[in-house]
Amino acid sequence: MEKVARKIPVSRGKHYRWKIPFLKNGKMIHCESRLERDYVRLSDFDQHVVDLDYQPLCIPFLLKGRQRFYYPDFKVTTRDGEVRLIEVKAHSKVYKPEVKLKAIVGQLYCKQRGWQYMLITEAQLYEDSCLQFNLGYLRALGHQPNVPTDTLQLVYDTLIYSGACTIDMLRENCPGIEDEFFYAAIYKLIYYQKVFADLITTEISDETIVSINSNHETGGEAYAI
Repeated sequence: MEKVARKIPVSRGKHYRWKIPFLKNGKMIHCESRLERDYVRLSDFDQHVVDLDYQPLCIPFLLKGRQRFYYPDFKVTTRDGEVRLIEVKAHSKVYKPEVKLKAIVGQLYCKQRGWQYMLITEAQLYEDSCLQFNLGYLRALGHQPNVPTDTLQLVYDTLIYSGACTIDMLRENCPGIEDEFFYAAIYKLIYYQKVFADLITTEISDETIVSINSNHETGGEAYAI
């Protein structure tokens, strides 16, 4: 079970607090804002990120002779072993004295450990116009628990045989698969980047062109994701 450094308060009023799954390892990650939720989505989709923890540590510091405590939003570990502390803030808040002070505290803490400190705002989260919408769509529809592994493999192998085509054309080439399972399979393959689709410039639809991701070996196990 994930352990956080402070108790997460109950949602009130306009403050949004919930948990979303980090699909790489099944963790449930706390989010206290839509910005944090969208950061978790991006991190989960990022193939270089292998783990993410929410507020996993407390950094004490002194301010005007009084001890204060800073809880960075996320700790991220990458495939090459790099560790990052992440603070997610709306751009309108980054110049507040409290936020600037905590950033300095976080930077010093990371420097002592050879980690990296990053302040993430809307500029990073939404620089790719359609990506957040598409990730939400793929996560919602591409993770049905009852999609058979042989269906994933069949859709994958059919795309190898067909070559690059629209999702609608691929659907026609998979007549033996029910719609529910076909779409769950292709969305899951796209989300785990076994299959390539443009998620940046357009919202995903039946007209989206899909192809085998060149970073993966063709003929492999599509369901090993």
